[in-house]
Amino acid sequence: MMQPRTSTTSSEPGRQAVTGSWWLFTLDPIAARERVEHDGRVYQVEGDPERWEPRPGRVHYETTLTHADG
Repeated sequence: MMQPRTSTTSSEPGRQAVTGSWWLFTLDPIAARERVEHDGRVYQVEGDPERWEPRPGRVHYETTLTHADG
């Protein structure tokens, strides 16, 4: 599951970039610096994903993803 977090716009001469971040929740292990493809876009994993086990045997992973456009 992906959930939107923030979006920023930066303007430089000849370029207007939009960078967004999303929160990813997954049952599959994921590592820092991996890339995730979703809905035709490629997202970069930021930092080390967190492993959570709220109940014994119910593990999931959470991390922040970023995508730059433009």
